[in-house]
Amino acid sequence: MDESRGFSRFLAWMTGSVALGCLLAAACVVVVDPYRLYQLVRIPGFSDLRPAPEHNQEEIKLTLARKAGANVYVMGNSRAEWGFDPAALARAPGAVPYNLAISGSGIATSRSEFAYLHSRGATPRRIVMGVEFLDFPVDGAAAAPAAAVGKPAGYPIERFKWRFDSLFSLTALSDSVTTLRVQRGLEAPLVTANGFNPMLEYAKYARDEGYYAIFRQRAEDYAASFVRKPRQLAYADSGSSPAREDLRAMIALAGKERVALQLVIYPYHAQMLALFEQAGLWPLFESWKRMLAEEVAQAQRDYPGVAIELWDFSGFAPYQCEPIPAKGDRRTGTRWYWEAGHFKKALGDLILARLQDDAGSTAPAFGERLTPASLEDNRQRIARERAVCAAAAPSVFTDASLLVARAARPRS
Repeated sequence: MDESRGFSRFLAWMTGSVALGCLLAAACVVVVDPYRLYQLVRIPGFSDLRPAPEHNQEEIKLTLARKAGANVYVMGNSRAEWGFDPAALARAPGAVPYNLAISGSGIATSRSEFAYLHSRGATPRRIVMGVEFLDFPVDGAAAAPAAAVGKPAGYPIERFKWRFDSLFSLTALSDSVTTLRVQRGLEAPLVTANGFNPMLEYAKYARDEGYYAIFRQRAEDYAASFVRKPRQLAYADSGSSPAREDLRAMIALAGKERVALQLVIYPYHAQMLALFEQAGLWPLFESWKRMLAEEVAQAQRDYPGVAIELWDFSGFAPYQCEPIPAKGDRRTGTRWYWEAGHFKKALGDLILARLQDDAGSTAPAFGERLTPASLEDNRQRIARERAVCAAAAPSVFTDASLLVARAARPRS
C-alpha cells in the first residue's frame, strides 16, 4: 500500500513538474514574444529586435499584416523578402505597407496570401510582386500535374497547429532565447515589424570571408542547378504550367477586385545572367518575358482601368554589373548585391521608387515597363548593356563559362 501511494505521489509530482515547465516555457514565449504575436511587454531594449522565424512564416506574416491594417504588400520569394523594404512604399497617402514575401516560396504562396486576404475582407489596394524566372521551367514532355479538384483544403493560417507550435514548442522557446541574445549583439537573421529581412548576418559573412567567397559559393550552386533545369515553359498536354496558372489567378483576382498589381522581373546580377547564358537558359528567359508581357497585356484588355503592369529590372546596367571584390579581399564591400541572386535594400529602394515614378529620385533611370510591343527594344537595350559590362568585367563571363562547364561534367 505504501509503495502504491509513493508511486502515485511520484506520478503526481512528475505530472505537475511537466505542466509547470510547459507553463513557464509558454510564459517565456509570451513575454519575450519572438514573433510579435502578443505585444504584451514593451520595454525598450528588451525585445525590440526579432529573429526571422524558420517555421510558420506565412502564418505569422499574415497575422501581423492584418493586425497592422496593411493595404500595400510586397510578395515574392527571398529576393523580395531581403531586397524590398516596404517602408519605401509608405509615401503614398494612406499606404500601410507590409512585406509578405517568403524565402523559398513560389507564386502559389503569393496567390494563397492574396486569396486569404480577399476572403477576410482585407483586399489589398496595391501589390508589388517579384516574379521568379526559375519557378517556370518544366519538362514539357512529362505529364502535367493533375489540377486540384473538390473543396479547397483551406489556408495554412486557419489551422490550429501553427498557433500551438508558435507557443508550446522548443522552437518557439529557442527563438525567445535568440531574441534576447540579438538585443545584445548576436548577428542573426532578423525581421522588422513590417516583414522585411535586412540580412544583417550576410554582413558578418562578408567580414569573415569576403564578398568573393559569398558570390563564388552561390554561383557554384546556381550553375549546378541551371544545367539541370528543364527547357520548356509549358507541358505539352496542357499548354500551361502550375506557375503560369497561379500567375493568371493572381492577375484575375487583382483585375476583378481592382487591385493595382505591379509584377517585377528581378534585377539579377550580371554573373547570374551570364550563368543563364552559359547554361543555355537565355532563350527560355526571353520566351518567359514574352509570356509575361502577353499575360499582362491580356489582363489590361480584360480589366480596363486597372493598373496591372510588368516591369523589367533585368539586364547588365552598371547596377547589375557591380564589380565582385577580388578573392581574399575582406575589406572591399558591395553597394547593390549580397551575391548574384540577391540584391540589397539600396537597390530595392531604387526599384520601389521607380515603381512609384518618384520624381525626387536623383538615381539614373533604372527598369522599364515591358509590353509585347517593347520586347525588341528591351532585347536591344540588354545587348548594349551586356557589351559594356563584358568590356568592363570580362571575368564575370569567363568565370560563368568555367562554372557551368564544371557543373555539366558527368558525375563519377
